[in-house]
Amino acid sequence: MSDRIPPELEYADTDADPRVERRRRRIRGVAWVVVVALIVGGGGSTILLMLFG
Repeated sequence: MSDRIPPELEYADTDADPRVERRRRRIRGVAWVVVVALIVGGGGSTILLMLFG
């Protein structure tokens, strides 16, 4: 008999799925990049408006 575990049974409900943790880290990283880009973009346009407005 084969010792291979089917993919759908590979992780029990109590086991931490490493894919979930990687996904959470990736989402958190993308969110921070968006926040920083919004702050930098908004701040940059405000400074330009004050200089040339």
